[in-house]
Amino acid sequence: MASEIDPFDDSDEEEAPMRMSKGNRIDEEMDITPMIDITFLLLIFFVVASKMDPTQTGRTPTADNGLAVSAKDSAVIFVQRGSGDKAILKRLDDSKFIDDEDAQITEVVDYVQKEIDDGKQQVMILGDFDVSVGEVGRVRKMVGDNFDDVETYIAVKEE
Repeated sequence: MASEIDPFDDSDEEEAPMRMSKGNRIDEEMDITPMIDITFLLLIFFVVASKMDPTQTGRTPTADNGLAVSAKDSAVIFVQRGSGDKAILKRLDDSKFIDDEDAQITEVVDYVQKEIDDGKQQVMILGDFDVSVGEVGRVRKMVGDNFDDVETYIAVKEE
């Protein structure tokens, strides 16, 4: 009968060295830390280098469908491209509002209040296609901050 090897046997018998089989070794994992570092550096670079300017000119999109608003029932404010970043604001009768922004707010509010008192039901902001989105938003904010119950519409050009 063959003798079994007892691993807990403390006898001084000399044993043959145990050999480990050379099985398939699992490849070491690749260190992706440098790749992650480069990715974050590129991300930071593009965030810092990109130009985030809310006064950039945006084209007015064409209307697919929407609500028809009558200009005769609205206090109309025209927003036209001016020199530099500032827009020129005009009334329906083509008279200009003042250029100073603080005085312009008062003048626009007075104009809208007069139009509402004359029976107008909403405010329509008509902007040229090359007026910055920030300027149209500024006019909308002027009206919205001073008139809570008045609907404000921004006109969209149809082609």
